[in-house]
Amino acid sequence: MPTSLTRDFEALGSPNRFDLLIIGGGISGACLAWDASLRGLKVALVEQGDFCSATTAASSKLIHGGLRYLKNGEVGLVRESLNERRILQRISPHQVRPLPFMIPTYKKGNTYWLIKAGMLAYEMLSLDRNRSTDDPDQRLPGHRSLSPDKVTAMEPGVNPDKLTGGHIYYDCQCDPERHGLEFLLGAAKLGAHLVNYARVESLTHVDKRMQPVELRDLLGGGRLQVEADMVVNLAGPWADHIDHLCGAADEVHLRRSKGIHLVTRALVKDNTVVLRTKTGRHFFIIPWRGHSLIGTTDTEYLGDLTELCVTEDDVEGFIDEINQAYPSADLKPEDVLYRYVGVRPLVEEDTQVYQASRKYEIVDHHRRGLKGYMSAIGGKYTTSRNLAKKICDRVLIHLDRPAVRCLTHKRLLPGGVSGRFTDWVAARKAEKPAGLDDDILEHLLWEYGAMADELFARVEADESLAERIIPGRPEIAAQVVHALESEMAIRLCDVMVRRTGLGTLGHPGPEAVDRVCALMAPRLGWDSARIQEEKDIFAAKVRGQAEPGPTVQSADPA
Repeated sequence: MPTSLTRDFEALGSPNRFDLLIIGGGISGACLAWDASLRGLKVALVEQGDFCSATTAASSKLIHGGLRYLKNGEVGLVRESLNERRILQRISPHQVRPLPFMIPTYKKGNTYWLIKAGMLAYEMLSLDRNRSTDDPDQRLPGHRSLSPDKVTAMEPGVNPDKLTGGHIYYDCQCDPERHGLEFLLGAAKLGAHLVNYARVESLTHVDKRMQPVELRDLLGGGRLQVEADMVVNLAGPWADHIDHLCGAADEVHLRRSKGIHLVTRALVKDNTVVLRTKTGRHFFIIPWRGHSLIGTTDTEYLGDLTELCVTEDDVEGFIDEINQAYPSADLKPEDVLYRYVGVRPLVEEDTQVYQASRKYEIVDHHRRGLKGYMSAIGGKYTTSRNLAKKICDRVLIHLDRPAVRCLTHKRLLPGGVSGRFTDWVAARKAEKPAGLDDDILEHLLWEYGAMADELFARVEADESLAERIIPGRPEIAAQVVHALESEMAIRLCDVMVRRTGLGTLGHPGPEAVDRVCALMAPRLGWDSARIQEEKDIFAAKVRGQAEPGPTVQSADPA
């Protein structure tokens, strides 16, 4: 049976009643929808933008333990993160892949023995990192130390001045937009009702009990009320805004940290290079789709979330830091192909945002007298599955349901495959499904895993869908159609930067965008004005501008 998302805003309303309504469709909300559905709850989830489009999409695309958190003594957070890294490798081997990290060491700053001590502690906390994996390619080697000559031989761009050596360790990489989407696809297959571009307008309580939640359809303009026995707020940087609607905003003070990332030509070979700015902040230069992904900055954000963007000052300031730490880059603003920005929700009040913990906090308003409502803030991508587990445990208690064991630590995501994934890929390629070229097959099998068969079926039914969107690149028309018909893509940006990577290496050119629009417009009923609007929004997105909400397509009946 195909795994798909179908948007039906009206089905959120009466006579349906849900056990659980989740507000927020980022990675935390996606994990909770998956967990709760596996435990037999009737689940609804709403997201005001596209799924995994905000903080989730604005990450460094890493699944990692957080080596630097050891410096702050956060051993528990690091241990939790390392355990979650192992679980995510197991349940989504096509999405979460090992990645080597190199830390060059110098006479000052990142000193050899300081980093060595961190390596040993990190390794002790991850002694079980290869436990229970049946895929040898997912096993993470221990760290190793390097001489200065070995460092520059492996990564010639590293600054040799006062270099004392380096260390290699391993964490993992993923595509967070597609990885997060798979949790939602799994939940939908179990009956969860998921809707993007739906905003919470009213969240009230009477006599300490939650009332039906009023939603606005940002596409059709309609409104309705959702009835649910439990409401969980997982709106990330907007969490306090949601809490404020029901008068619960005083429980926790949420701070916001702005971080930008830049995509440039390839600056490193095979390793993520970990560097330190003059102010002591660390950043990564990460191999990404034949390019380099560089991030991140970390500054407190006090502005309007709807106006969040990457400014020219942001770019120039970060480039200066990169060039100081990695002079061979010699970057200029025009070298930046793509830029993006996000805001991290933080729970600590008394430290600088860079030093603030990435721990999460669950606020159980139900236990504090407000029946049927919980919220969570903070956290990091890697620990979202465990956060969802803890929330779901409490939801079952509050619903007075029998305890049901969490299964998300061992149940494969929809694209997951048991055994050695590279062997499975080789076997499938040998079958030449849909007669596609090897590079396209490789791309689809790694991107979709076991769900790639749904793409192959589309091509077999319509050979025109085998056409490449961009000459020389492996993305094909079938992916666009699949995004629209099976993955709830609504906007051009949904397709270009979240369901596919077509736009994540910079603007691919008008011809490619025209090809995608030609596939989308007749299926979504776009006229020429709407097509141009979507193109303009995408062009601004590539430049790091805020992605505006959708144009309401019909009058609001309310």
